[in-house]
Amino acid sequence: MAKSRALTFGEALYVQAYVGAYIAFMPLLVLLLPRRVALITVAGGSERLLSLLVLVGGVVASLANIVAGHMSDKAMVRRGDRRLTLASGLVCLIATYGVLAVSFDPLLLILGVVAFQIAVNLLLSPMGALISDYIPDQRKGRVAGFLNCALPLATGAVGLVAWVAPVDGLRGFWGTLLLVTLCVAPLLVLWPFGVSRAQTGIPFHAPPAMGPLPVRNIVLAWWARFLLQLGATLLTNYLYPYIAFLTRGGMGGGRWDADGAVGWLSLWAALAACCGAVAAGRWSDILSDRRKLMAVSALLAALALAGFALAPGWRSLALSYAVLHLALAAFFSVEAAFVAEMIATSGQRGRLLGYMNLANTLPAILIAVTAMQAGRHALLVSAMPLVLLACACAGVLAAVLCLAMIARPRGVRQHADATDNEINDLKSFAKVLTPGGGGGGA
Repeated sequence: MAKSRALTFGEALYVQAYVGAYIAFMPLLVLLLPRRVALITVAGGSERLLSLLVLVGGVVASLANIVAGHMSDKAMVRRGDRRLTLASGLVCLIATYGVLAVSFDPLLLILGVVAFQIAVNLLLSPMGALISDYIPDQRKGRVAGFLNCALPLATGAVGLVAWVAPVDGLRGFWGTLLLVTLCVAPLLVLWPFGVSRAQTGIPFHAPPAMGPLPVRNIVLAWWARFLLQLGATLLTNYLYPYIAFLTRGGMGGGRWDADGAVGWLSLWAALAACCGAVAAGRWSDILSDRRKLMAVSALLAALALAGFALAPGWRSLALSYAVLHLALAAFFSVEAAFVAEMIATSGQRGRLLGYMNLANTLPAILIAVTAMQAGRHALLVSAMPLVLLACACAGVLAAVLCLAMIARPRGVRQHADATDNEINDLKSFAKVLTPGGGGGGA
């Protein structure tokens, strides 16, 4: 039976396409864009332009994900699937990569990044909703675990692109786009899901649904994700300068330079993240309640952040970093499955996931603004242990929020159309997030 398989054929194509969507932005943001910025700016200007691109991209991504989710919801009602929205995202992505590949002017590069963020979210937003559309509740954790391997796999693709295109030029952009197309196109061509089970009435082998959209759970999940993303975003964007600071301070006795240390740390973190995502996702399907596993993962992430901040040597630093990524991958996998269950009762799944995505983009904007201010006084790297300890406290609070959620038995409705109660709940959820969303996107 499908329940006993690691992945069905359709789920495997879904995971492959999701990895492709992550490859669409990871090599660009980590390698291609910074390399192009360094080429076209004079000394001292690259950091300012790159920070501006990060901020503009974060704001546009926040808004584009919500709009794209709303568009895919309407397509779901009209056509019975989100395939046309996904195909539109891929076509727009091809066009924006063409623009970025030939952008050697700062203004044109900024416009290209704006267009890219719109295109990639047109692809990512409806793709994220597929787990709620088609995956039964008892398999959501398993599939979410494989989906959360997308980030470490896409990070590995950065090395592949760097090997194929060691210098700036067209080859890096077109090589990345080829990888994306090879991953996403099979899902669009074969589309093994057909129409959603909610529309056809095919049962999920779970109890019937239990009432309107659980706004409290979704809001608490949003804040828990936001709090954990603070530490994750901080170390993702500023790991290299912090490791360079530690090596200059003599940690490791000169055995490592910054490049070598970051490379090994990233490798072990990627392996740990994949293991944590898959194992926690499958485990959460066995449990009747995912909240406790989310809370344990958040506490483990907080402990790892504190360990990383206070690490006396490379071994403890590497262990803390690997445990952190294992815990974060576990949390985000289980939380994704949890949220997918909660929103399965709504006909506005794409838009809701767009609001949830603000918990990913707003921390990046907040960290970037803070870093820009601290960078003027060269404070961020030296104060990193204190900032990491603050993020660890945020992780503890995230665990408390997970335990404050209301336990509900699993199940989905037979029909995806939103009731009046669901629409009112959606408005309430949007109202709760609007102050934070408005502040981050202004």
